[in-house]
Amino acid sequence: MEPYYFYIVQGDRAGFGIAQDMKHRSQQYSSHSGRIVNFPFVFAGHRPHAKALERTIKTELYDDIWMIEDWRTEWLNDNITIDMLKEIVDRLIAERHYKVECIATNYDFTKRLTDSA
Repeated sequence: MEPYYFYIVQGDRAGFGIAQDMKHRSQQYSSHSGRIVNFPFVFAGHRPHAKALERTIKTELYDDIWMIEDWRTEWLNDNITIDMLKEIVDRLIAERHYKVECIATNYDFTKRLTDSA
């Protein structure tokens, strides 16, 4: 089984998302921002569980999603920190028995995922 990824990303604010290829996703963020982007936490596991985790975060943090006009982004308002988001993710994984686990910290595409744990 190929792992699927749920990540927490640090920009000007805390963000999150899912990806099939973390290196490629990291490169995309860096390309769009003009700098190496840090992913404080990367989780890997079953695709349906990573996707469910993302959906649950979007639901639980509905009022804290950063909006641009009528577009809901995958960035959070300034009142939600990386540490707060990590605590929410850990709680959801435990409560809902999602088959995903943190496999890397402080990851960016210049590193291998296995070197970032």
